[in-house]
Amino acid sequence: MYCYRFYEISFLPIAEFTIPSDTLVVIHQHCIMNDPKYWDNPQKFRPERFLENGIYLASRPTASAPFGIGRRKCLGERLAINVVFLVLVRLLQSTNQYEIALEGGPGSADLEPDAYLPDIARPNNYKIIFKNKT
Repeated sequence: MYCYRFYEISFLPIAEFTIPSDTLVVIHQHCIMNDPKYWDNPQKFRPERFLENGIYLASRPTASAPFGIGRRKCLGERLAINVVFLVLVRLLQSTNQYEIALEGGPGSADLEPDAYLPDIARPNNYKIIFKNKT
């Protein structure tokens, strides 16, 4: 969540709203990144949105800002992306003799965000199991 304070101006007009001076403005990234105006079926997990002809897009779509934008963008973005990639590759390499499955079977995880944590877009808890392929 990103917050900005405006001190130098007496008010700030945004669309039909007027924001008074010294008002804390919160930009809710989850709403932007799940807006049907920018994304086809935003609630559906579709990683191919970020591919073009099987290649990762060189530039990020406008409404995709998981690490923020501009001067206050997260400095650790590059590191985070590389670490997640390495962890997933290592996990998949070390578990090639196992099938990774949901404890309750396919489709049993409740992937709806927790309504009591509006600032954190994450699914409810679920369990996975490693089944031996042999």
